[in-house]
Amino acid sequence: MAPALLLVPAALSSFILAFGTGVEFVRFTSLRPLLGGMPESGGPDGHQGWLAAFQDRSILIPLAWDLALLLLFVGQHSLMATETVKVWMSQYFGVLQRSLYVACTALALQVGMRPWKLSP
Repeated sequence: MAPALLLVPAALSSFILAFGTGVEFVRFTSLRPLLGGMPESGGPDGHQGWLAAFQDRSILIPLAWDLALLLLFVGQHSLMATETVKVWMSQYFGVLQRSLYVACTALALQVGMRPWKLSP
């Protein structure tokens, strides 16, 4: 019973890390910073604002970096979800395999968000 109780803090830490990262990601992905300084000339849907944004080089380069970081996250997430990696992690980490998967995914998201936060 005692060894099982030692797993609770690790699993709880993983949950808190994942939940906190999810909250930060939802807050972070607001489009207001991207379109906030652009005039609304395309009507209520802002269609012209999007067209102007995609023609601006100062938006396209960070967007390319964002896409690259997103692909890095998806690659890590997908690799760790493969059956081979799951079996290997279960052999070495036992019941903490899923908690480690969630923690690594949250950390990959945080690594991806760090350059996004630093960009002007």
